[in-house]
Amino acid sequence: MKPTVFVLASLAALSASATWTLSTEDVPSGCSHVITDGNWKIGVYRHSDDNWNLCKGSGNGSGYVAGEGVLDLRNVTEETKSEAFPNGVILKGSNNGSMEDAKNKVTEVYLPDSFENMAGIFIKNDSTLTTVVFGAGIRKIGSLAFAFCTGLKTVEFSGGQPQLTYLGSEVFRGCTSLESTLDFSRCTFTEIQNYTLVDLKKVIEIRLPETLQTISGEAMGYNQRPRIVWFYGPPPTSITNSQALNSKGGSWVLVAGKKHAAEWKADEHLLAFTGTEAATAKAAAESFGLTGVKPIGKWKYQTGGYTHWVVEELPKGLTICIM
Repeated sequence: MKPTVFVLASLAALSASATWTLSTEDVPSGCSHVITDGNWKIGVYRHSDDNWNLCKGSGNGSGYVAGEGVLDLRNVTEETKSEAFPNGVILKGSNNGSMEDAKNKVTEVYLPDSFENMAGIFIKNDSTLTTVVFGAGIRKIGSLAFAFCTGLKTVEFSGGQPQLTYLGSEVFRGCTSLESTLDFSRCTFTEIQNYTLVDLKKVIEIRLPETLQTISGEAMGYNQRPRIVWFYGPPPTSITNSQALNSKGGSWVLVAGKKHAAEWKADEHLLAFTGTEAATAKAAAESFGLTGVKPIGKWKYQTGGYTHWVVEELPKGLTICIM
């Protein structure tokens, strides 16, 4: 399968949107302006100097006013320059729920490099959204940002691998069409939160950053495809739920990267395999194209004044190796 998730976007092949303008007509309550390209009309507000956010609006309303199809915001800054705003509208982020009312109206979203902070619930429970392309500046993605977007197949970062500092709970929960590799290896977040990567039926590989410390709740549970999870750092200091790595019958391989391999010690973090032969673990790893792996054990519940692990039994078919 050709990787389509979290890879460099082929931006040159994408068609440009119509020219964006800044307007004070049909502004949602709680926003200061709208940006429009003749199709889309979206509420925004200026929160500091020339920095703007996509606006939620007051009450239960989002900042979405009108529009459908491809939403391409990459040229907003240049095209909204005016005498009043000579630097244009520099989109820095979005408010919680800012695009929620665009549900089942938007098919693709392209965000500018200036966009750093996506608050929660960008678009949720959507079936028409297939593609999201972040600019190079994205650092935070809030809770439920794309939860249950069942048609979402591709999430790309125009700067290459993402460098997120924060990934909220349930961000990609129920995105059952997402495919291929989720590569967070260059990120610096410390926690995979509850339900963040749950029920991803087509994802086959997840790469976790060196900074990861905590796997919370059912963070990566109930994923049905055979999968491999890379740990580039030391063992997490906390796994807070026995269902955090529930594979729902799938075959899992956990791989510890060479840099921290010595920190994955059987006497501290892992106990000997029970019912899983070394040959079985090796064969499972090799099915993912990995060679030279060494099985190192099985997680078990431990205490030492506090709960260190709460994975009493690994999900069926899960093996741990050092690469």
